[in-house]
Amino acid sequence: MKKHLPKFMKYFSILAPKLAARIALKFFATPIRIARPDSEMEMFHLSKQFTLNNGIAAFEWGNPSHPLVMLIHGWNGRGTQLSAFAKNLVDKNFRVVALDGPGHGTSPGGMTNPAHYADFIINAQRELDPSGAHSVIAHSFGGGCAVLAASRGLKVKSLVLVASPAFYDRVVQFFGSSFGLGAASQAAFEVMITNFAGIKPTDLNIGKIGAGLHLPVFVVHDEGDNAVNYLSATAIVKAWPGARLLTTQGLGHRRILKDPKVLGEVAEFIGEIS
Repeated sequence: MKKHLPKFMKYFSILAPKLAARIALKFFATPIRIARPDSEMEMFHLSKQFTLNNGIAAFEWGNPSHPLVMLIHGWNGRGTQLSAFAKNLVDKNFRVVALDGPGHGTSPGGMTNPAHYADFIINAQRELDPSGAHSVIAHSFGGGCAVLAASRGLKVKSLVLVASPAFYDRVVQFFGSSFGLGAASQAAFEVMITNFAGIKPTDLNIGKIGAGLHLPVFVVHDEGDNAVNYLSATAIVKAWPGARLLTTQGLGHRRILKDPKVLGEVAEFIGEIS
């Protein structure tokens, strides 16, 4: 069914453009919960596991009195997907907390969007350390949401964006095209997303938002990433004054989260922030 859905939607969106757009929104905004793989189980078992007041699942490594580094996963991900960052950071005397976002992992929720996800990051920071986080490391979809959160009240000293898209409107356009939406349905789809998220897709320009934050940012991206084009990284760095860029080869969209060079350089960057 999934294989033939775009072909079906291509014709259905001509007959009922708004209904097709609503169906697309449901698919677009509902993450898929993927079971924790064996590769994450060691760090999972080494973590202190708890839930925040709103039911969000949290995984902690290190001394709770040390400065906080938050790990924020991307779409269809899990907090422990970023757990490889924890060891180097704990060795540098940081407290590391990974979170399962709403609708992901073992956290409650269904449909979500960038604004909702940004609120989740802000609320988690306020509960974990009201004085603020030392850094947030965020992957893919989580990166843009972390930047949006920083523009809306997240207290943080630095950001690390790993394989993050720069332009949310392009994500929306690509999904609509891949889903088989016609022009009228695509227009309705974008209006529905705006109403659902409370922000226009065109307004979620990560470099532009970041340029107004006056925060140090470290952008990490693989040239061969086939999920989020490397041009996103260069666009963010070009727009964000003082941004640093680490370019990798051969790591793709997810292996980049476990690469020793990436882990080491991210830890060094965070350790330099006073």
